[in-house]
Amino acid sequence: MPHATASGPIVSVDDTGTFRIGPDGADWLGPGRPTAAVADGRVTATVEVDADRSWVVIALEALVDLDGLATGAFDRPSVGVEFTPTDRRVGDHPVEQEAQPHRALAFQHCEFALPATAGADLDGFFLLPHRPPTGWPLLVSDHSGRTVMLAPLEDFHEQTIGLNGGTVRVGWHGDLERVPRGFRTELGVFTGPSARSCLETWGSLLQERAGTVRPGRWADELARRPSYWTDNGAAYWYRTEPGLDAASSIVAAVDDLRGRGVPLGAVQLDSWFYPHVESRPFDTDEWTVPPSAMVAWEPRDDVLPDGIPALRRRLGDPPLVAHIRHLSAQAPIASEVPVHLDGPYAAPATAEAYERWLDQCVAWGVETFEHDWLVEVFFGVRELRSEPGRARDWQEGIDRAASERGITLQWCMGTPADLARSTTLTQVTSVRTCGDHGYIATAGQLWAWFAVTNALARVLGLMPFKDVFRTDAEVAGANGEPEALLSALSTGPVGLGDRVGRFDDAIVPRICRADGLLVKPDVPVAATSASMLANPAFNPTPLVAECHSDHPAGRWCYVVTMHCCPTDDPVDGVLDLADLDDGRPDGDVVLWDWRARTAERVGPDHRRPIHLGREDWRYLVLAPLLDSGMAVIGDVEKFVTAGDSRVRVRAIDGGVSLVVLGAGEDVTVTGWSELPPRSSTAPVVHDPVSGVWELTVAVPARGWTTVEVLAG
Repeated sequence: MPHATASGPIVSVDDTGTFRIGPDGADWLGPGRPTAAVADGRVTATVEVDADRSWVVIALEALVDLDGLATGAFDRPSVGVEFTPTDRRVGDHPVEQEAQPHRALAFQHCEFALPATAGADLDGFFLLPHRPPTGWPLLVSDHSGRTVMLAPLEDFHEQTIGLNGGTVRVGWHGDLERVPRGFRTELGVFTGPSARSCLETWGSLLQERAGTVRPGRWADELARRPSYWTDNGAAYWYRTEPGLDAASSIVAAVDDLRGRGVPLGAVQLDSWFYPHVESRPFDTDEWTVPPSAMVAWEPRDDVLPDGIPALRRRLGDPPLVAHIRHLSAQAPIASEVPVHLDGPYAAPATAEAYERWLDQCVAWGVETFEHDWLVEVFFGVRELRSEPGRARDWQEGIDRAASERGITLQWCMGTPADLARSTTLTQVTSVRTCGDHGYIATAGQLWAWFAVTNALARVLGLMPFKDVFRTDAEVAGANGEPEALLSALSTGPVGLGDRVGRFDDAIVPRICRADGLLVKPDVPVAATSASMLANPAFNPTPLVAECHSDHPAGRWCYVVTMHCCPTDDPVDGVLDLADLDDGRPDGDVVLWDWRARTAERVGPDHRRPIHLGREDWRYLVLAPLLDSGMAVIGDVEKFVTAGDSRVRVRAIDGGVSLVVLGAGEDVTVTGWSELPPRSSTAPVVHDPVSGVWELTVAVPARGWTTVEVLAG
């Protein structure tokens, strides 16, 4: 029986109970056969559809209490449906062949939700071997981009989609030992014209169902101003400046940045400050990130003998960001509060441990509690996985305790389940969405990882963090600027990590105002649908990613193209404005080449070639052409030229009205017009050859001023 949505049938179940999934009745995943628990009637598998919507729900519900469910492998559900893509039905007609699956993308259930792709057989996903071969959302697209997507709608830590080995296995993960009667999960099956459209529908649905309340783009100091970081990839992660101890090294770096006029906000303290089972020494050449668990969340006597409050005073009392990781079973607190134990690890079974640690945050001046190694907590302690709801209770307990103390949260090394679960949390102000800077992968591969996983974070209303970056040419080469660009486009923290005296001063004016307020887009930069599936981290094809700023006058789109794969050969492609997903223009735009400083009027169907050398990049701003014949590009000294913390644009009869922000600054606004525009506020300089105009306005101490620019 087919189950149809507004866009056609996507799930069918025949008389034998075999499932088939695909648009318009096609068979994209092959036959899906229920597991024994479904077949023998202990669990029902039903298909539910709202014909006015673009998704179908496959619901699994326990009819009795179930025990002994575990299969011995997380990716092997005891309750669910197993599909065999190589056995799919394929018609003989060329149109039917063209409409078959072409590429697949899944976000692995591992740290930072690694995006992995596969071909038409949905096998051979490149997955991190130390984590289970599972991932969702699972997106399958044909040559036209039409996509079918599978993703949980709730119970995110209890559901799995097993990958590789010739099958796609959906259902309750294989470490789930027991469930009560009435336990019910829902897997959404979505269809849409593109991968991003399916993700948008899913993300909106999750937030609607959860009543999600996000803290906004400016919720803490991390979100407001550049911050200084000491995590993996930073200059002082388990390293010190010659002749200085750990505390003095960080103080010297922060003092140096402030002396250069960098308006720093928060300062981050990473795992080096507290003891582990095997605490790593400082100033060694070994470059590993051991998963050794935390023994106590207290300063190491050999690293910070005077404690954190003393360090904060030396830093000038900034808000702190404090790192925490998974807990050792040897930790004294593990014998004082309820915990789940599993070999060397312990996981708090209630919020009591976190309440203590968050009380320490209040005492220490910590504004943001950075919980790292989320994936290790979940996979390191079996009891978190043996019964439904335990992972949710763990994370909601942290969130509740943080809210009661006015502390914000950063999630780090999270899985797709952690990102989705955040829809019921209120304190998560940022999430890491790619691997550590300068670690494991090349810079370009991390850029692609970041942009693709951001597509997942973006639809959930989260603010991604690119991680710390370095601008020191001796360390970063020419990559300091693109790292800063991606950080500025993230909507999340901008984390600086250079050693004393090595920061590139040219970076800061591009990311923030003189008072330090970051100039950011409305939504995080994310890879386009086509780019996500093309896998630019490993294939010789350019990454294309976009984000935008919305104003009453229209949408400003920011487009970055990058060479990400680890090859010295150049990559070629085509940038098609029609393929920019949310950034696709409705009409003519003025295309500002940020690096070349040139403007060009183009139509919404504009296409331009891409040719990039290794880790090279291009950055374009698409400003809407208004009815007056003018376009406002914005402050072109900033990466986000039309960010709403710098300029706000409203169309008026015959021109535009601008609100320009930044107390005490002289701000130059750049635009385009065929004819010379005019303003009663200040002179407008117009180049008749390029069409580019400039207007410089002085912003008073109140922080804003208005100006009208009229067409000539």
